[in-house]
Amino acid sequence: AGAAVFGGAQRTERVILIDDSLSLAYRTPTGQVMDRAKEAVRRIVENIREETPDDTVTLLRMTAPDQPLEAGTFLDAAQTQRLLERVDALSPTFARADPGRAVSAAADLLRRNPDTINAAVYIISDFRQPDWTAREVSVSGTQAGGSIMAPLEEWAQQDHGLHILLVDVGEEDAPNTALTDLRLSGGQMVAGAEGTLRIGVAHFSRTPVENLELHVTVGNRPQPSKTLHELGAFQHATVDVPAEFLRAGYESVRAELPEDRLPEDNARYAATEVVSAVRVLIVNGEPAPDSFEDEVTFLATALRPEGEVFSGVEVTVVDEAEMENASLSGFHVVILANVYRVPDPMVDALERFVSRGGGLIVFLGDQVDADSYNGALYREGRGLLPAALTDPLRPASPAHLTVVDRLHPAMRGLSLEGDPLGIGQIAFFRFFGCEPFTPATEENDQPRPAATNLAPARVLARFDDEKESPAIVERPFGGGRVILITTTADKEWNDWPDHPTFLPIVMELVRSVTRQAETARGVIVGEPIELPLSPAQFEQDAVVRTPAYPDEREVAIAAAPGGGGKELVFRWEHTRRPGIYQFLLTRREGGEAVVLAAVNVDPRESDLTPAGEDALRKTMGDLPFEYIRGVDNLGRAGEEARVEFWRLFLAAAVVVLMTEQFLAWRWGRRR
Repeated sequence: AGAAVFGGAQRTERVILIDDSLSLAYRTPTGQVMDRAKEAVRRIVENIREETPDDTVTLLRMTAPDQPLEAGTFLDAAQTQRLLERVDALSPTFARADPGRAVSAAADLLRRNPDTINAAVYIISDFRQPDWTAREVSVSGTQAGGSIMAPLEEWAQQDHGLHILLVDVGEEDAPNTALTDLRLSGGQMVAGAEGTLRIGVAHFSRTPVENLELHVTVGNRPQPSKTLHELGAFQHATVDVPAEFLRAGYESVRAELPEDRLPEDNARYAATEVVSAVRVLIVNGEPAPDSFEDEVTFLATALRPEGEVFSGVEVTVVDEAEMENASLSGFHVVILANVYRVPDPMVDALERFVSRGGGLIVFLGDQVDADSYNGALYREGRGLLPAALTDPLRPASPAHLTVVDRLHPAMRGLSLEGDPLGIGQIAFFRFFGCEPFTPATEENDQPRPAATNLAPARVLARFDDEKESPAIVERPFGGGRVILITTTADKEWNDWPDHPTFLPIVMELVRSVTRQAETARGVIVGEPIELPLSPAQFEQDAVVRTPAYPDEREVAIAAAPGGGGKELVFRWEHTRRPGIYQFLLTRREGGEAVVLAAVNVDPRESDLTPAGEDALRKTMGDLPFEYIRGVDNLGRAGEEARVEFWRLFLAAAVVVLMTEQFLAWRWGRRR
């Protein structure tokens, strides 16, 4: 019976898909799960050679199905030996399997050969539930949510014989604990200051785990460890760990759990630029000789107060006339304070700056041209501004601030019960009305053109006027964030600068829009690293060192122009392993600089819950298939393969015979 699965009298195209993703590195008492997968391929190949040596064999890896290890190979002695040697050399990668892409690649191979009538597709995998039953699976050539097997189903419906063999080599119970996230919380890291690392931990098992030691290293300096006393069944937790950054420059961060059966997902990496100070550019829309009448005096003082204790912020102030010639590359945050209009070249520069991770804060005032802001900065929701401006409002009596988003980092200190800080006492005499962006649908239920792929605005605080007008509004833009404050930064429209909360809130707003909180996490294995840098600061040549350096040689690369020729973009696509990647750059002014980037495994590979035969049956739909649990059962499969391959030909033969009988009868009568 075993031969029927592997062979049959009719010549058949055999396509073998072997899962070589991270989860196959799971350790068992007899070795890795990958060892079972390779043994399954060996048995399949040997049976094909023994039973149907005239069939051709194609071998695809599920992490890179567009790069066949073998394609249309006839299994003579030499070719069989070569194929098996390649199988023996396989090892689990650090990448995630993509079943939809692998099935599409198999279907494409069959479509490209019009002479192929019969096909057998063998899928060897641990068949994890997240990969094979998730509703959001995206399949090449189909919409998200489509069937993983749709490409093969379409091929089979075109009068082809198809049989599928699923060989499940995974563990029935595979407990696993993993780190799923590592980010720096609270914005840009400043040398000498303590930062907070936010670490995601997940436990994929029905049995709780206790007393896990979480270790963190910054550079080569161990930080105090933290004990996780208990993680429940399938629990996800977020742990905040303090970390100290002593010097300016790029620093690597590594968080690690004790090894388990899948140690590859027990470590997570981040890379962060530690600066000597957060650099803020303030554009003054209404300068004045008298500092108390100047638009930004109170703002600049709040960010860089006088005294021996350094605030960690360096402030540069330019007036509106100087704005267009200002270079943004050296700054972390830009603040527009009551600026009349923003010229088109500066709008473009700001959009590039924010999309690359910079922060923008906009204060309004009597100099602001609302129509210009809406046309250049809001652009029906496609631009930087998180809200469309309406007319300035002057309530009959002063309005006061009400915090509505108590979870936002900049608002937490203002939202204490009982208002002990006296936020409700601050008087706001004037402010702009605005309409925060939302991707809500119109009356005809069709999405607004501007709403496509754009995040909604987040109102952090409102005024207590009759309209409950938004006071502070935030929205992400690309890799950065924008905050709109609908009143002034000086005392012309409010008396906030006199209040003790002005300084800490301004500082927190600046911290919340700085880039580091979101970008330090890096990319996932297989995704490219892109570093946009200023051509005024760096040469276009660089050297890349992978986490395997010095075992792997360093590689010289060249930057490509980007941002309309105003940027150098270094791109590295070979992120095959997790860890810290080093980019060695040459400064135009002389000397070297080292930029670090982090690469991590896909956290979705850590859930090893098996899909099971019943769930896979739903995934397969009407396709003919067999499910085999374990390599040892591979030779005892049924004979459905032979039946499926001959069913088409039996039907065709019947049609031919009936046609011949009909023609003979018809022509016989005419005679």
